This record gives sequence, structure tokens and C-alpha cells, in this order.
Amino acid sequence: MNAQASLWDKGGVVSNEHPVTSHVAAATVKAGSQRAQVLTALWSKAATAHSLWMDGLVLNTAGHVVSANQIATRLKELRDHGYVDYVRAFPGGPCLEETTTAGNTGLVQTLTGYGRRQVAALMAKARI
Repeated sequence: MNAQASLWDKGGVVSNEHPVTSHVAAATVKAGSQRAQVLTALWSKAATAHSLWMDGLVLNTAGHVVSANQIATRLKELRDHGYVDYVRAFPGGPCLEETTTAGNTGLVQTLTGYGRRQVAALMAKARI
């Protein structure tokens, strides 16, 4: 038996082996970050990673639009922290899909109540 821990034993991006400060940092959404841009974009409407990419709503530090794959990664991180969830046809029902490219679909995602409060806090800080 292999006693060495693997990536799968760690429990995700931030494991229980990391200090509390790492958990806090992983859950923090900084103003201007890609996470913050995704949250802000979802304020007005639910969207897929592809539609956020097509709308050019998430930029890197150089001011260029990031890829749909990077946006999908940010959406997953935000889902993991409870800020975003899939839009469902009815509670507990199937996730809504939207056509992205020919023959492909993406899952529509929206802010949770917790996510809306986070965006409101980010907007309030930006006004100061």
C-alpha cells in the first residue's frame, strides 16, 4: 500500500492541511479580479461561460478578454463557495442549457442570494 498522499486525498484546492488563512484567501473575492468580474456580469442576467466570453465581460490584467475555459474555471470556483449556482427548470430539476457553438451547449448559471450580497458589497466598496 502506498502511504504517500495523492492529489485526490487533499480534498480540493485548499485542503484541511492548509492554514485557516489559506481557506479565507480562497473564499475571498477581490474587487477587479476575474471572480469579481464574473459575479458582476451575472448581476443583470444568468449566463453561460461562453456567453460571458462572447460579451467580453471578463478581462485579464492586460485588459484582454479571457477564454471561455478560464471563465468556466472561475464559475466553478464561485459555485464551490456558494456564490453561483445552475439555473434549473424547476427546483431539483434539470439544469437549463443554452446553445454555445454549433452542436454544443453550456449550462446557464446565476447568482445565489449569497452571491448577490457579495456583488452588492463589491459595488459598495467601489463607490467609496
